[in-house]
Amino acid sequence: MLNGRVVVFLSCSEKFKQDVAHPVRDGLAGPGVHGVIVSEEPMLPRISGEPESKIEAYLEASDAFVALCTPDDELRGGSFHCRQNIIDEFARARSRPRLRERIQVFKEPRVQLPSNINPTFETLDINDVSPVVDLILRQLKAWGVLERVASHDRIVGVEPSASVADLIGGLANGDQEEASRRAYEPLRSESREAQMRTVEQLLRFLQDATSEDGDEVHRASSILEAINRLDATLVPIDLIEDLANAQDHAKRMSAAMLLWDRATVAPNDVPLGLLGRLAQPATEDWYVQAPAIAAVKQLLLHRRAARIVLDHLSASADPEDRYAAAAALLDIAHVDLTAVPRDLVETLARDRDELVASKGREGLKVVGELPEGARDTRSPFRL
Repeated sequence: MLNGRVVVFLSCSEKFKQDVAHPVRDGLAGPGVHGVIVSEEPMLPRISGEPESKIEAYLEASDAFVALCTPDDELRGGSFHCRQNIIDEFARARSRPRLRERIQVFKEPRVQLPSNINPTFETLDINDVSPVVDLILRQLKAWGVLERVASHDRIVGVEPSASVADLIGGLANGDQEEASRRAYEPLRSESREAQMRTVEQLLRFLQDATSEDGDEVHRASSILEAINRLDATLVPIDLIEDLANAQDHAKRMSAAMLLWDRATVAPNDVPLGLLGRLAQPATEDWYVQAPAIAAVKQLLLHRRAARIVLDHLSASADPEDRYAAAAALLDIAHVDLTAVPRDLVETLARDRDELVASKGREGLKVVGELPEGARDTRSPFRL
């Protein structure tokens, strides 16, 4: 389609363009079909000025292909060949999945076509092309092209098409691929308002759920997390904070997962204080603190201010927190040395707890491989 109209690529010769192609194009325009004569069309946006690129772009935009095989080049014996560009464009159309089953050929009786294509054709009378328009329109209807294009004019409602029960019914815990597939459908087919209401319904469901609804909480959280991965703007930070403050660890886990995904797609939109509230290895449930720590590591690759979370853990009185900080820095060092604040690694390498110090020394050994001039380029304290 182009500008909401069905597009039919009219392959024709310059010699007969005025007498054959123009009347066909004009006849198709009445029912709202755009007949494309490439030589008379403007360049499509972001397409180079080369003729090949222009032809390819209009073939890509076309819903059907029509070859107007006119008597262009006379042969001995009174027969004719059509211009080679028509044969070439026919071959290109046949190589495209969208067009290969939507090709019509109209041939003037004296025209001989190459034996290697030998298509089914309709007769073309170059003195009266009015039947061509009717045949094209009839074939477009038979292919269902006109109906398919009309379906794009539907009005999208503001109410969600699926309830929470529909979204989570039969969903296996941990099946992120299926959760993403279910979340994508309303994002693809519904209005923005309906999408927001779906998110609101999921939040209300999670708020009303109790610890006895563990499996349903996990499934609803999976759908919400999938929506967040696909369109983070639909899941406001206030919603994530509500989940982070819940007594139920399953809801806090969902908050941590949402922040982890947000750290990947929109690192500047993750509130570090909220993340730090969940990234507490010594006191928080593993299912909560593990994804929160993963989010911290992801953030530090792109946002140097995220080190504040690890600074806080490194100053904790609990060695479990300090060990987690040292382990996180080691993991980051294996991905990007320049993202690791060397001063923090050195502090942990001198920790009073030998397990923490040992992990810190591992990190220091890796960071030590970085050339002196490239170190600590992301440190907010310029150490």
